[in-house]
Amino acid sequence: MGFDQARANRIFLPGTYAGGVPYELFRELRAQSPVCWVEEPPVGEWPAGPGYWAVLRHADVKHVLRTPELFSSHLGATQIRDPDTAADLAFARTMMLNQDPPDHARLRRIVAAAFTPRALRELTAAIGARAAELVAAVRPLGEIDFVPLAADLPVWTLARIMGVPEQDRQLLVDWSNRVIGYQDADQARSSTADPSGGRLDGIAVAPWWRRQVRQGATGGAE
Repeated sequence: MGFDQARANRIFLPGTYAGGVPYELFRELRAQSPVCWVEEPPVGEWPAGPGYWAVLRHADVKHVLRTPELFSSHLGATQIRDPDTAADLAFARTMMLNQDPPDHARLRRIVAAAFTPRALRELTAAIGARAAELVAAVRPLGEIDFVPLAADLPVWTLARIMGVPEQDRQLLVDWSNRVIGYQDADQARSSTADPSGGRLDGIAVAPWWRRQVRQGATGGAE
């Protein structure tokens, strides 16, 4: 079977993932064309895009990730849809995901201590306990809107890692929505936190987290 452009284009379409990850489609594409061109047809209110190269084999993906001088995360950022304006691109470039070395490495050092094997074991146990707590709280209701329940766990996890006080955790939800919202107006309008209740920086970072920031910025020297 030769390369099927229409089939490759399916990996761009949101509807392809409605029933889960299309593993069989990816297996077919890896066998036929492990680096293939994907067109970007219009989706909803989004116009057609310029298209992109999809890299599908593990070894090739590792090569791309480890060769930033050839495959930059910073140059055009890493979203499938290109930022619409220069201001949008500048905003996207502030994110760790969209940075190349040495800036990316500097930010990774800041958070590295939160992801040691010991820290991850403790975090795994805490996440499991939190999930059980959430389910136990709603089980007597019989039926609920699952979206707010599911949204709690990742925000709670990030807040725990960063030492964010309980009263400021809704800010994490709002900030993440705004990050998404520069390309999604519905998300950008979903803020619910009261900005009058805290400082502009939003959170009182725990002393542990401040130490990680200082050590990451200085290479471990206080």
